[in-house]
Amino acid sequence: MAFSGEVVAVVAARTAAARDAAELVEVDYEELPAALDLRAAAADQDGVLAHPELGTNRSATWVFDSAEAGTGESADAAIAAREDGIVIEREYRQQRLIPSFMEPRSVVVDPTGEQFVMTSATQVPHILRLMLALTLGVPEHKVRVIAPDVGGGFGGKLQVTPEEIITFLVARHTGKPCKWTETRSESLLAAHHGRDQWQKLTLAARKDGTVTGLKVELLADMGAYLGLVTPGVPILGAFMFNSIYKFPAYHFSCTNVFTNKTWTDAYRGAGRPEATFAIERLMDELAVELGRDPLEVREQNWIRHEEFPFTTVCGLEYDSGNYEAATERAKELFGYDELRAEQARRRESGDRVQLGLGISTFTEMCGLAPSRVLGSLSYGAGGWETASVRMLPSGKVEVITGSSAHGQGHETAWSQIVADQLGVPFEDIEVLHGDTQISHKGLDTYGSRSLVVGGQAVVKAAQKVIEKARPLAAHVLEANPDDLEWTDGKFQVRGAGEGRRAWAWPSWPWPYSPPTTCPTAWSRPWTPTPPSTR
Repeated sequence: MAFSGEVVAVVAARTAAARDAAELVEVDYEELPAALDLRAAAADQDGVLAHPELGTNRSATWVFDSAEAGTGESADAAIAAREDGIVIEREYRQQRLIPSFMEPRSVVVDPTGEQFVMTSATQVPHILRLMLALTLGVPEHKVRVIAPDVGGGFGGKLQVTPEEIITFLVARHTGKPCKWTETRSESLLAAHHGRDQWQKLTLAARKDGTVTGLKVELLADMGAYLGLVTPGVPILGAFMFNSIYKFPAYHFSCTNVFTNKTWTDAYRGAGRPEATFAIERLMDELAVELGRDPLEVREQNWIRHEEFPFTTVCGLEYDSGNYEAATERAKELFGYDELRAEQARRRESGDRVQLGLGISTFTEMCGLAPSRVLGSLSYGAGGWETASVRMLPSGKVEVITGSSAHGQGHETAWSQIVADQLGVPFEDIEVLHGDTQISHKGLDTYGSRSLVVGGQAVVKAAQKVIEKARPLAAHVLEANPDDLEWTDGKFQVRGAGEGRRAWAWPSWPWPYSPPTTCPTAWSRPWTPTPPSTR
């Protein structure tokens, strides 16, 4: 067994007696040495291997060097020039964390219809459908995945889990609907964990505090197996260690390591919080070394507002920002200078109650979308997202999104977006998601991408509806389509005053109270035919 908590036996029954029966299963184990310490495992110490057939615990090594990439100078050269400045070397431990979402995972598989229908507490119904088809040899169009009210996730349900596969297999074998629901203890023990890194950072700076180089060496614990994005999690941090500072030289290397522990994967920021913690701790260390205020040292090395757009040492382009103004405002709001003065007074007087001030400045890379960065990393999913906006005959609006919510309030946000775009009442919009039968394509939700990618897809879909309606409005208003402008949910001829509301369908009890205008968008006055002569 690769890790404590791994599935080794399955019991299926008509009632909850299945769980009682599972408790009676006895397994004879042969105890073997386990690879548990990350650094020892990386060194293949004493020949203890998580997977002996691999011959090593090292899964992969990924390296970025600014000198080789042409985005900066050599970090090793900057560090070697220590006689002209300061070199600080530190090691930090990113502890293993356990995602603890509100509701444990649950899976139901119904094999009795034309399709296998899986209802699962998952963040990734589209990806799950694809992986079920590839793993089990079932045609993808014969698999339907529904993600209902998922009960939270934050990466904890960003997986294709063994339990989902097993439930599918049992349902297919028995020909009957099957359900599996984990206990909280099972979730903590066997569902994937997060973080678990050893970080070694080396920073070079001039004696005046200007940073000249940064070197990052990581060991990342994969656990017993690679999950959906396990090996990519620490790589995301590679683009964040330089943060908002103007490092002219940068070297990053990460070695992924197998151990006999629960597998790790994305959780709450996936690689980026680890990077922010490390570089901010290191900047504090530099301030201590210089005997200067930590915020002052940061300000000295920031990208200045007049330097935007700015290409960082790792090749990312920051399009805009004003860190100086934002920080000055923050300092005013919480009285930074006064707090520093109070801190000094307490230290000088030997006050038993001391005052500490913590500083952290950072930027975030998230919202995974089609980009040069994902292309350079050979990100297979592409980063795209889909959306469809449909105007119904009643004047109501149906929005279908490929971004699958697990508690973020997509229904509200997407309805607000479409209401603003089309000028229809918020309550007239329905958002559909989380069902591969309704939303046929999608890349789901993770990496803070829902609004910036999925929401943008909704915006573009709404704009296409407007453009599709333009020639119809032009016909009704007897105008050239190019002469129409769209404002506040209406088409109107430029300079000709108010247009007609685009989408509203009049409410009247036909045929008893016929309207005075035809019930079509952008309508003209209409004299109804009396009911007796119809």
